[in-house]
Amino acid sequence: MSEDTTRFFFSPVRIVTGAGCVGVVGDELRRLGVSKALVVSDPGVRKAGIVDKVGVLLESDKIPYTVFDGIKPNPTVENVVAGTEALGTGVRGTGIVAVGGGSVMDAAKMIGALATNGGKVQDYDGVDMIPRRALPLIAINTTAGTASEVTRWAVITDVERSVKMAIGDENIIPDVAIDDPELTLGLPPVVTAQTGMDALTHAIEGYVGKNHTPLTDAMAVEAITQIGACLETAVRDGSNIAARAGMMYAQTAAGLAFENAGVGNAHAMAHQLGAVHDMAHGLANAVLLPYVMEFNAPVCLERMARIAQLLGTDVSGFDTGRAAAQAAAAVARLNKAIGIPASLGECGLDSVDLDLLAKKALADGATTTNPRDTSLEEMRALWAAAYEGALQARTLV
Repeated sequence: MSEDTTRFFFSPVRIVTGAGCVGVVGDELRRLGVSKALVVSDPGVRKAGIVDKVGVLLESDKIPYTVFDGIKPNPTVENVVAGTEALGTGVRGTGIVAVGGGSVMDAAKMIGALATNGGKVQDYDGVDMIPRRALPLIAINTTAGTASEVTRWAVITDVERSVKMAIGDENIIPDVAIDDPELTLGLPPVVTAQTGMDALTHAIEGYVGKNHTPLTDAMAVEAITQIGACLETAVRDGSNIAARAGMMYAQTAAGLAFENAGVGNAHAMAHQLGAVHDMAHGLANAVLLPYVMEFNAPVCLERMARIAQLLGTDVSGFDTGRAAAQAAAAVARLNKAIGIPASLGECGLDSVDLDLLAKKALADGATTTNPRDTSLEEMRALWAAAYEGALQARTLV
């Protein structure tokens, strides 16, 4: 690397960015007073050699560590319990290094929380339920999508109840986020596409949601712009470091936007697909997003028109309503270009109980910041449209 591109940003987590910045992991652990580490990951990331790369860095800094790679997509209560057991007894001086995407980071947050608070994961389902700070946590991101490394949220599946618990607390925000685009160079196109659309969903829902502010708007706008410019290239040419870096910056900005502005119906619905059908979160968000945008458009026309522009659609000469309609179409076009199915019906689900999913989605806290209030009948119709592929903007795709 010819140029040092490492940068630091503080808010509220310490964020380290730039190609090669994973090299600071040992320094950051020492700054946090950590003398030994549990590296939490998943089998895919370990197979890709990234865990070994981090291990070499820890060894060079003389920080002893053990590896727990038992995290699955849509992490479960059982994953967290097993990770807590991997910590062993006597956690004084121990820190956690999460190496992976959102599933790994969410599980690592709760492993650290149980280590210092005891109890069960289910005890902390909700917001501000964790009384004591979790173990020191460094989150090393290997995807460009979830932004879990900069948020206070952990989403954990309770398999027995078929429920995704959304646990939100400042006591589980990572101490350090490491966003090194070089770690995403080996991501397969399908993972790049799905995680990238997860980031776009964060940005768009944060931009139009009820709790947006000028600060979150700025972050969301930048994220939407970068994703529109970089995602197709990153999917098509995974070795393009400029596109990878653009996506990494975008997902971080999107994460900071939705962390403070909230999300909406796309996430409320995606959570149910993960809990009931074990669908990948990024894929669920990607498929659902255009339908939710079309549903929300009547109450945020100007913002939808702006999104269409940010994604490269020329809306000059259009009235606001017509311009706004282009936003869902622009997302649908992007989905098509990167290989995302156009409907839930194309995702291979054996059967879908739309009534059950509608009721579960309405009970999800993400609906509270959706820009348009949603009745059970409307939620049921939204699910039906997404399953059948009934997107009105399809004629614009």
